[in-house]
Amino acid sequence: MKTNFFELIAGLQINGNLQISIQAQEGSTLTVSVLLVNTDPKITTGKNIPPMLLKGTVAELDEKFFTEIGEPVKQTVKLFANAEAYQAELDKAKKQPEKANAKSATPPAKKAADNSLFNQPAEPEIEDDEVEEIHDECEALAEKQRLYEEAMQRVSQLNADMKYKEAIAQLPDAEEYPDKAGELKTKREQLEKRQALYASLQEEAA
Repeated sequence: MKTNFFELIAGLQINGNLQISIQAQEGSTLTVSVLLVNTDPKITTGKNIPPMLLKGTVAELDEKFFTEIGEPVKQTVKLFANAEAYQAELDKAKKQPEKANAKSATPPAKKAADNSLFNQPAEPEIEDDEVEEIHDECEALAEKQRLYEEAMQRVSQLNADMKYKEAIAQLPDAEEYPDKAGELKTKREQLEKRQALYASLQEEAA
């Protein structure tokens, strides 16, 4: 059977090692972990980026997988590219020999300035604050995803304990996670139905 999965992967234009892990859950639900790792040992930027976690049915993942991971992967690729460009310029600056001038003594401060990364003529400058800004954006996305996963784990536990009202209260706000709006709506409807069924059973037992 022919699929276009790898064609879509290639379209992400990844720069590094894309690690995808799939774990089957109860029913037809799958949990997919996606992590883009920079393979350059010189680059430490982005080493602490956690994996993206997606959970849904096979049909949901078929429909939304690349939509969900597309933008985070692009931002991570941009972070790696800026970090690698910065490292390349830094290595070039370190290797550049100091120019000795026998006729005129150049003050040490002047030499240091001439050999610094940001004073090389006609060389592209990679702003450190730009790398930091992208790094902060990635960390913010990762933190938001982590909070979402923790909230959904609490919901699952409360659901298992038949504490449906508390589980509904723990559901993340769909306005804060517009990309998860469909999943949150479905989960809320399921919990509300179970809450109503549980209440009716309690009334019958009484």
